[in-house]
Amino acid sequence: MRVVFLIILTSYGAFGRNRTFPPGFLFGVAQSAFQVEGAWNIDGKKDSIWDHFVHENRSRILNRDTADVACDSYHLYREDVKLAAAIGMKMYRFSISWPRVLPDGTSKTINKKALRFYEHLVHEIRHHGMVPVATLYHWDLPQALMDAGVDWTNPKVVDHFVDYARIVIKRLHHVGYWVTVNEPHTFCREGYGVGVFAPGIRSSGRDEYKCIYMMMMAHATVYRMYKNEFPRHEGKMSMALDIQWFQPKNASSAADIAATRRTADFDTGLYAHPVFLGGWPPEAERRIAERSRRANLTKSRLPAFSPVEIALINGTFDFFGVNMYTGYLVENLPEFPHNVSSYEADVHSQLSFSPNWTLETGYFAFTPNAPLHILRYVKETYNNPEILILEIGSSDDGSTLYDELRIRLFHNYFNSILDAIYDYDVNVSGLNIWSILDNFEWASGYALHFGLYYVDMDDPHRTRYPKMSTEFVNQMTRLNRVPAIESIRPIYENSMRNATAQLNRIIEKMNNRSAERKRLNRPRHHLAPRSRNV
Repeated sequence: MRVVFLIILTSYGAFGRNRTFPPGFLFGVAQSAFQVEGAWNIDGKKDSIWDHFVHENRSRILNRDTADVACDSYHLYREDVKLAAAIGMKMYRFSISWPRVLPDGTSKTINKKALRFYEHLVHEIRHHGMVPVATLYHWDLPQALMDAGVDWTNPKVVDHFVDYARIVIKRLHHVGYWVTVNEPHTFCREGYGVGVFAPGIRSSGRDEYKCIYMMMMAHATVYRMYKNEFPRHEGKMSMALDIQWFQPKNASSAADIAATRRTADFDTGLYAHPVFLGGWPPEAERRIAERSRRANLTKSRLPAFSPVEIALINGTFDFFGVNMYTGYLVENLPEFPHNVSSYEADVHSQLSFSPNWTLETGYFAFTPNAPLHILRYVKETYNNPEILILEIGSSDDGSTLYDELRIRLFHNYFNSILDAIYDYDVNVSGLNIWSILDNFEWASGYALHFGLYYVDMDDPHRTRYPKMSTEFVNQMTRLNRVPAIESIRPIYENSMRNATAQLNRIIEKMNNRSAERKRLNRPRHHLAPRSRNV
């Protein structure tokens, strides 16, 4: 593991130069099926593990929210696509609901209405001059498979995933980029380790590692199937990995420096190393095996890859898909007792935010220049692949349309991407902003607002309202460079001048609704599952 993630730069030249994005650079927006579609039981769709997770115990979700209707994008997708096109987007990332397409999770029953819906969505995206970016798995395993004992710890899930992917790919042949699985790290960690996401299993360092293994196998098998069975399709395929910027809390501490390397090995390496370099990252593999042995287990808790499996997985990418949001300080923790078998014990490090970073609402902190560090790390660690940023964004509390923190973050982060491109020759081909809409943010319900557009969840029509950041993005795509922050507010207010009264009413409503939800909210730690021991 190289040590590029330890290098902290203190000055950047891009901010004083109006550098443009390279020719062919694509700007896009992103969303996912469960978070925006709604229509949870309409037109033949059956439960996903998230439907079951939410409905079985509403208290698992902040404010007892559900995604039953969400943004109602199942019915309003044309409007969403138009909103993206209106601000100059050239990519539109969405995910496909496995239980909508295959209600029982298997190829025995194919929902033709679902396939037509996604065909229409792809057509609409292309009609507006954008490239469709389709995610096959964004955490919504069919509950029917889960009930049958086929989840992400069971090898049978791989065959079912391949069958599902084949059906979808065959029908959606105009997709430009395919993402097999979104953030396997978050899904396996929160769903099988911590248990705060569906399917709600608490098996840290055990089923969590089985989940990672199965996801690597599923991704690779789908990739090989795609290349072998659809050679005329021109779409590129990879997975989406959430990558954070790690730096030692004490830069003079050898223990914190080692903990930073170790954290990167576990947080990123377990998912990237098999695909981009081959096999598990050696240090993580060694640590898990050693701690398993000391706990008197007969084999490592991390499933071993056979030589055939290493070869199957290695090289299954056409680009490196990155989701990036934040950075962390890393502090070494003492070794856990030998009889403790968990992810936390394997990594033994503590993550925190610098007091100099601005905290967002929810999970993350505005970490200046984090994209530059992340992009350099990917280039130098994984042999300089083409990088497509599949998610980058910021959350707010939904109290105003004047999302100034998001604009400040965009200004810094997008200039940081230009630094990576121009100063370090990182091959970045595009970025997708998360998200086009405020949506159902998993266990946080509707408390976190990542959208460029505010969605009035009290309105049965789910009316969308542009935040000020839409004008920032619109100016960026029009000029092909990062605009000055001070230019945005006058342009935004001028564009909304014919709707001033409506604008004031919705902002007042947002303020009141945000205040009421904050009054009802559970303690903040429920909003920040990643602010913990890794």
